[in-house]
Amino acid sequence: MRNECNIIRDILPLYAEDMVSPDTVSYVEEHLKSCEACRREYEQAKEPGRAEGKRDAVPLLKLRKKMAAKKIQTILLTAVFVAALLVSAFAVLDAPVYLPYSEGLVTAEPVGDGGLCIIFDEEVTEFDYALYPDPEGGSFYYCEVQAWTSLWDKWFSDKDGKLSAIVFPKEPFPIKGVYLPNDGNENICFYGDADYEGGIVLPRLSLGYYLFLAVAALVALAIAWLAVKKKAELRVCVERIGLYPIAYIIGHCIVSGFRTASYSLPRDFFLIVFLSLLLYSGLLLAYGIWRLKKELKESAPPYIRSSR
Repeated sequence: MRNECNIIRDILPLYAEDMVSPDTVSYVEEHLKSCEACRREYEQAKEPGRAEGKRDAVPLLKLRKKMAAKKIQTILLTAVFVAALLVSAFAVLDAPVYLPYSEGLVTAEPVGDGGLCIIFDEEVTEFDYALYPDPEGGSFYYCEVQAWTSLWDKWFSDKDGKLSAIVFPKEPFPIKGVYLPNDGNENICFYGDADYEGGIVLPRLSLGYYLFLAVAALVALAIAWLAVKKKAELRVCVERIGLYPIAYIIGHCIVSGFRTASYSLPRDFFLIVFLSLLLYSGLLLAYGIWRLKKELKESAPPYIRSSR
């Protein structure tokens, strides 16, 4: 009986703060009915302003706050990872699939005084063009056109009919329409003077440089971690910073796979940075939850730790 009273008195502070399970509540209440000494102890624990009770309650209140913080962080972590999942899905579904040149993919007709109407085949769901004068000083303009589709457009686009665009040069000079296939093949002159020397659009390699910097930063931070691992505050700081290169590498793999070249660099880089920031926030929250869980385990009373 004496051992049972000791157990009950250890649990009483948690019972008074309503921090025990329903089974424990039933166990404590059953004991209090038959034990006057424990009942008096419980009544004293409930007295307002009791100094000793306040001192006993402080660790429990701190524990309760930490547990509430853990729940909030878990909810935020779930929200961040759901957002990251949605952005990742969009990055994959909206990735441009550039269309190789074929007869009828893009055609052009003269419009007005020197203008040009560019018409695309129905499989084209998005396009872009750039109109600029001959860089060598010739009396004509280049209109470079690229066209693509995506899984998102194929599945969800409500496009009705063919896409088209009308362009007018600043001066009434003829226009050479040039299609950029963006696949390593030569550019095709689809309108205007056939005297076109061609050329190839090469992918931009900047994503590879950024990925290399992220890997180098991660290696440098790993070395720094080894140097400060016995200093708790510095170690935690390095660990938190080190999560961003990891997030960037993951973001790069989601958006571009293992490729480091891109024909749509601004889009890809923006998505990688945006996704990496989301992932970094999620990793920081996960790291915080892990540290809080570890702290709760270390600071919890023995009878709570043994029940986990």
